[in-house]
Amino acid sequence: MKMQGSEKRTYTRVAVDAYVLASLTTDGAYAERMFTTKDISPEGIFLAAKQAFPLGTILELKIHTPSTLKPINAEAKVIRVAQDENSRVIGIGLILINMNEEARKELFKHLYLVYHYTAIDKKAE
Repeated sequence: MKMQGSEKRTYTRVAVDAYVLASLTTDGAYAERMFTTKDISPEGIFLAAKQAFPLGTILELKIHTPSTLKPINAEAKVIRVAQDENSRVIGIGLILINMNEEARKELFKHLYLVYHYTAIDKKAE
């Protein structure tokens, strides 16, 4: 799944249907939102969104994928907010900044399964 060429990313993004519960606590206030993913790599996630957290916000994530029994926990930082021509937020780019080894292995396993079976489906067409 490693990328080749001049792309800045180390790993290929994989289109994954997953749910992500993002939460943060600031100044004693707690906020959480549920998002769906557009794609995931071992380094980051791009979420479909109508509202965004500010750039630089650190979020606690619980990533729910079809192939994992329990959520994958991670900490991520908002590094991009994508908007359409009408200035509506359409996505949030996150970089994964803290994830334990077990969670990282689960994420790699899920991404491998999705990537592998997508490649097989494309060959069958």
